Amino acid sequence: MMTSVQVRDFDAAVAWYRDVLGLSVLALEPDEFCMLVPPGSTGPALALATDHPDRISPRPGIGWAPVLVVDDFDATVAELRQREVTFDAEEEGGDEGYRLVRILDPEGNAIGITA
Repeated sequence: MMTSVQVRDFDAAVAWYRDVLGLSVLALEPDEFCMLVPPGSTGPALALATDHPDRISPRPGIGWAPVLVVDDFDATVAELRQREVTFDAEEEGGDEGYRLVRILDPEGNAIGITA
């Protein structure tokens, strides 16, 4: 399964997901569509698009919340903090058997990080 996100600033979004989150570009149609994958994966996990601007909510993050699964939760969170990524909330789920944080992309959309 792949999540598709309509974005306003395509180049900034691609750069952020690639350079800050470390996702690799699997396919790129400049200014319109980009499929991204986590390191070591071959299938798309996230697509960024500009072809339906009418689907962009005036309130970021409404209706979708992708979650990226990482191998080393603590190291990933530390690296994201070092890169000055905005965290939406404190870690949750530790007392329920999972660990999850939410970060915000440049357009204010929440993305979950879990192990």
